[in-house]
Amino acid sequence: MAVPYTPRQGQYLAFIHTYTKLRGKPPSEAEIATHFMVSPPSAHLMVVTLERRGLIARTPGQARSMRVLLPATDIPDLGSGRTRSPEEPVFEVKYPHIAGWIMDGWVELGRTEYSRSMARALDEGGMVWEGKTSYPSLGELLADLDEGLAQWTKEFG
Repeated sequence: MAVPYTPRQGQYLAFIHTYTKLRGKPPSEAEIATHFMVSPPSAHLMVVTLERRGLIARTPGQARSMRVLLPATDIPDLGSGRTRSPEEPVFEVKYPHIAGWIMDGWVELGRTEYSRSMARALDEGGMVWEGKTSYPSLGELLADLDEGLAQWTKEFG
């Protein structure tokens, strides 16, 4: 029988399982993001995906409530899969302006009822940068957003 998860999902399951076993409580999404050297939104998306696929369960509104639903024998060893290669820069290095902006402002990705653009940056006063209506890839969207925030910061920040 084939495993019900991708190799990357298996590594997240292994981390959640091992962390819980060693510390007596599940990891936070921030700890997952740190371990896998991904952005917090990426870690959250993986947690949501694992839950949607029935691989973990969470209690709504309760922190650290992740539970792996597979038997331990069906979870890979923690060190057996791919994590970010040393040559691949972490999100904060690759997109420094987005990373800083996420800490101090708001970044929205995707269309809303208020805007057809695929990316926006906002602060307390409203929108400070708005991207195009479409991008060929997520990488190009993120690069445009990072460049737009760099320019805005240079001029107004």
